[in-house]
Amino acid sequence: ASHLHSAVFSPDGTLVLTASRDGTARVWNAASGEIKSVLRGHRDSVRSAVFAPNGLLALTASADRTARIWSILSGECLRVLEEHAGIVISATFSSDGNSLLTASADRTAKIWRVESGECVRALEGHAGIVISAAFSPDGSLALTTSADRTARIWSTMSGTCI
Repeated sequence: ASHLHSAVFSPDGTLVLTASRDGTARVWNAASGEIKSVLRGHRDSVRSAVFAPNGLLALTASADRTARIWSILSGECLRVLEEHAGIVISATFSSDGNSLLTASADRTAKIWRVESGECVRALEGHAGIVISAAFSPDGSLALTTSADRTARIWSTMSGTCI
């Protein structure tokens, strides 16, 4: 087994999703510990992996400078998000599951549409790598933290720091 970067429960608590240094994410049965599927396709370490709010999709962030959206049922990669110039450190879904947010070593966070995989907004202004990014509960704001020792709040509609 390879070094694990993260582990999370599915929204209903029946599955566990792990992110691994070996470039994979794995879906596990939480009760039995049995591997349900291995999500393969990243070319470098998977830094984080999370479930969509409905539990049907997974989102991975990787040192290969991409994030990927996966089907939990089939284990198939549905979208590859390739606009970052640095390692993608973390990624998360909005509470409605329609958008996602990535944080990268390229000093940006980016907002994406889940359905199309399109990057709709780049949040630029940090002087250091962006370590984490999260949506507000209603999705109107994004919160980022950076190695520049700041946290910033952004409008998701305009992309401006407020």
